[in-house]
Amino acid sequence: MNRIHVVERAYQLARTPDCLNTGDVVKALSAEGYSGAEMSHFQGSSIRADLNRICKIPVETEVA
Repeated sequence: MNRIHVVERAYQLARTPDCLNTGDVVKALSAEGYSGAEMSHFQGSSIRADLNRICKIPVETEVA
């Protein structure tokens, strides 16, 4: 199975309205089947801060 690298997927999830912080991103990754070893990337303070920053950017919604 060819799946998106965990870091790339984390940044995708951070841009969704469902993820308000890094904890939400990690929970979503776990629910998608990423392993604890894969998620060890998010123990560093720099990547956590970057993901938290992205999570706080308002998501534009489409108007029908």
